[in-house]
Amino acid sequence: MRRKMPIVTFIILGLNLIGLIYEFSVGEDRAIYTYGMYEGALQDGEYLRLIVSAFLHFGIYHFASNMICLVIYGFSLENQVGTGKYALIYAIATLGSALLINFAGGRGIHAGASGAIWGLMTATLIYNLRNNLNPTYALRGIVINLIYSFSAGVSWQGHIGGGIAGLAAALALCKSSVPNQRRIEG
Repeated sequence: MRRKMPIVTFIILGLNLIGLIYEFSVGEDRAIYTYGMYEGALQDGEYLRLIVSAFLHFGIYHFASNMICLVIYGFSLENQVGTGKYALIYAIATLGSALLINFAGGRGIHAGASGAIWGLMTATLIYNLRNNLNPTYALRGIVINLIYSFSAGVSWQGHIGGGIAGLAAALALCKSSVPNQRRIEG
């Protein structure tokens, strides 16, 4: 199978870089206070936070670790399912992440691409299982990140919300690409 240029992943990387530049220009605290996601944001009419919060990060380490994970999961999943389905999975996972934060975020403000990346991990798992591919690297990422998600200062709501939304999107969009084998009885 010939690999295609992962154009959507590159666009997402670029949008995250724009978010980082914005944070540097106005200050991280101001950027996240203005556009970070929090419990009740939708009820307050803060709809822009649903999306923009996913492109802001708490420092360069947070940004770098999320972008590394985006490359690891994004490049292969985009190539496997195609750009349209991949973009839809990423968008649905982003919204799922923000929605769980909105309704169960607790105190504090949330930001980062990790909820959407969780969606890519769960979508990769579904794709691999449906296509008889080894699910180990997706499972490993999910287990490690599940443990990490309940560390202090980590948005478990964003991670779990994105993971569930990505899983649901993959179940709807990622059909098996393995040809059906007809059983011949003799």
